[in-house]
Amino acid sequence: MIGLTSRFVFRPAAVALGLLALAGCQSAKVATPLPAELLGNAPDQQMAFWHTLNERPLASNDEAFHGLLLYADSKDDCKTYPERVSLLKSRRMLPGDFSQPADQAVSRGVIAVGVCRIIELRGGLMYSVLPTSPRYAVRELEFLELYPPSSPQQTFSGSEFLGIIGRIEDYQRGNPANAPASVLPSEINDPTTRPAK
Repeated sequence: MIGLTSRFVFRPAAVALGLLALAGCQSAKVATPLPAELLGNAPDQQMAFWHTLNERPLASNDEAFHGLLLYADSKDDCKTYPERVSLLKSRRMLPGDFSQPADQAVSRGVIAVGVCRIIELRGGLMYSVLPTSPRYAVRELEFLELYPPSSPQQTFSGSEFLGIIGRIEDYQRGNPANAPASVLPSEINDPTTRPAK
């Protein structure tokens, strides 16, 4: 009798805990999107975008994708979020099955896929087999010290996203300590300025 009643007592508690766990798995949303005038290509709009994004507690998918395109192309000709998603998918900068809304907080794994494409990462075996896997993209960027230790599901604040963009830029410029003194920092990765061996 005791075993029977204890089973019924704990079952509702287990169901309640399960429902709480499911409720806690909801994706974070960015309540107020950036104004459309900050998503333009003019230099003053781009500067305002980066400064405003730096102050945001969470970066949304739409904001982060606009930032990726600005970094990769120095412009973002897409007028809408679906256009950005379509363009990034066509360039394999997003997983093919990506279907998150614009106002959802961007995950580190989603951005990692785009970053790996921007820096033309070769990567290890698993990344080579699954180049659009957020999990393996994050691992590769952690190995290169472009990402802090994190999980693919973690989100970015605006300032954290800007920090990653800064690290990408430093990585692509190269280490000035590895170049001869006659090469300017802006010329480090330019093959025409490298001395002949």
